[in-house]
Amino acid sequence: MINFGVIGRNFVVDRMLEASKQISDINLLSVYSRNADTAEEFANKHGAERAYTDFDAFCRDDELDFVYIASPNICHTKQAVTLLNAGKHVLCEKPAAPSEGELSEMLSAAEKNDRVFMEAMMSAHLPAVGIIKDKLSEIGPVRRATLSYCQYSSRYDKFKSGIIENAFDPRLCNGAMMDIGIYCIHMAAMLFGEPDEVCGSAVFLPESIDGEGSLVLKYDGMLAEIIYSKIADGCLPSQIEGENGCILIDALSKPRVITVLPRGKEKYIIDTSDDKHDMYYELRDFINQISGERTREYNEYSMKAIRIADRARKETGVDFKIRPRP
Repeated sequence: MINFGVIGRNFVVDRMLEASKQISDINLLSVYSRNADTAEEFANKHGAERAYTDFDAFCRDDELDFVYIASPNICHTKQAVTLLNAGKHVLCEKPAAPSEGELSEMLSAAEKNDRVFMEAMMSAHLPAVGIIKDKLSEIGPVRRATLSYCQYSSRYDKFKSGIIENAFDPRLCNGAMMDIGIYCIHMAAMLFGEPDEVCGSAVFLPESIDGEGSLVLKYDGMLAEIIYSKIADGCLPSQIEGENGCILIDALSKPRVITVLPRGKEKYIIDTSDDKHDMYYELRDFINQISGERTREYNEYSMKAIRIADRARKETGVDFKIRPRP
């Protein structure tokens, strides 16, 4: 039995724990929270045996095999490195780190301690991604990709009323690019690698948080448009255009249905929907690595993505700093 713990108690953790029920031989052992009441409450809610408020004690638990980190982005690096140095495997919610330097620190700690570290980027592990990769040659050469994820945040109304929750606090390394746009950036990194050029612009809300933005990634012979927003809903699918056809992707954060439109031929649809939880596949791939199927593929994708994000932040002025409202 593989025992795991969680850091964080938001809806994402709830979803991950739902997905964990579809993985055999893993057990929720413990939760960590700075507040004793919330730690106990969350542990009782999900049937965890132990609730910790002392992070060092949490790390020292010899029966704890891996930890899922879903704390604010700014906390990821310190928590992950400490856990890796304590001999724990780490699955870290996206974005794993706010910069290339911090992600490198995590990966170095994992290598030094012979532990598994993986970013919990749900979209990278779904079966549809492998199909998209396979179909690129059918429609290629690829000339343009439009990767879009625009979703009106459930916390935006509070922000407009003057209540600043974590998701809209730039000091926590949040904002539209890191929370939403990173899905688009990561998909571009998986499919096309790192671009030659990155340019773009962002719309900033009061307090200097980026509410939405657009990027253009220039590759040899093609462009990738990155469109993301936390302040408006999008209705169109993402698409990849090639000289011999087009691929439509239903939802970039969790692609399930792929539509292929070959030039001069009938379109066809590939539906990968199944009874698995959206977060099942990332958890399965992480557990497989703990069990011995080590791979550098996912960390390489994460590193490429954060390098693109670092360049994009310089272009758009996203600096994780707060400024007074006008």
